[in-house]
Amino acid sequence: MVVACSGGPDSVALVRVLAALKAELALELEVASVDHGLRAEAADELRSVDALAQGLSLAFHALKVEVTPSGPSLQGRARAARYEALLELAARVGADCVALGHTRDDQAETVLDRILRGAGLRGIAAIQPRRGDGVVRPLLDATREDVRAYLGWHSLGFVTDPSNADGRHLRSRIRHGLLPALEVEDPAIREHLANLADDARDLEQYVEARARRWLARHMGVDGTLRAEAVVRLPRALRRRVLAEWVTRNASGVRPGRAQRVALEGLAALPGGPILLGQGWGVTRCDGNLRLERRNHWPTRSTPSLAAPRPGPQEMKMPVPGYATRSTEVPLPPLESRARRRSP
Repeated sequence: MVVACSGGPDSVALVRVLAALKAELALELEVASVDHGLRAEAADELRSVDALAQGLSLAFHALKVEVTPSGPSLQGRARAARYEALLELAARVGADCVALGHTRDDQAETVLDRILRGAGLRGIAAIQPRRGDGVVRPLLDATREDVRAYLGWHSLGFVTDPSNADGRHLRSRIRHGLLPALEVEDPAIREHLANLADDARDLEQYVEARARRWLARHMGVDGTLRAEAVVRLPRALRRRVLAEWVTRNASGVRPGRAQRVALEGLAALPGGPILLGQGWGVTRCDGNLRLERRNHWPTRSTPSLAAPRPGPQEMKMPVPGYATRSTEVPLPPLESRARRRSP
């Protein structure tokens, strides 16, 4: 097991806990710390982690990464570079997994972050205790208070990352502003948010397994889906089937909520195409949904290829309880919302 340690309180506690359990769990541990090249203090922090590892007779690896200059956020780009370096190290030394020091407080902050960004069930599932790539979080059921008590009991020092208090970052504003305000209304809000993540993850795994089984039985040998069969599925399963179908067959594409809703509409009512990005799109032909990749797609500005505006009969709901919307055949907003919530 490669144990990632930044020198902060959570990861220092993780190294010490796993070292204490090493014999009981038959673990072989190696410690790694990552310098992102973003702060001058990083070199001193790596030396402190090296000293911690040496004190526990554990091998230490200092990793240097370059953070890509463009992307959604500096923290996100740094995290991606860090995970890549840790997983590469694990493969190089023959480790089965990479352990990270996330706690229940991190889980609560992540759930709230995802809610504020408009995430669905998969996003609210938040931090996974065990990922498919080998990343594990042994302290995910422990609180930050548990960690500090443990460090104090064993007289373990740690470093503090100043970026954790930087108000320019949403995570910092959630940690130091929003969550404390919510605790005034609900002192157990962190536990409740973490429990919400557990429940969402259980449901997500169940729906994912059913979606994969359905696709194994119903996806054509040419990768198409029969629209009529998709429409008959319950809504939650329908959306997951469409998302799984796209992710499996369109390399690098992961449809967002609006795209999944549009795909539902295309399954129920001819229209489209539904554009997914990176040249991928979904068309409907002879009652089948088909994934295609093209250099150029027709748009609303292409009159000869644009779908006709539906008449009153075409706008009737083919199945109860969801909107028949697509990128080419929009319904009026009020009528659309009424149809989506109709019994």
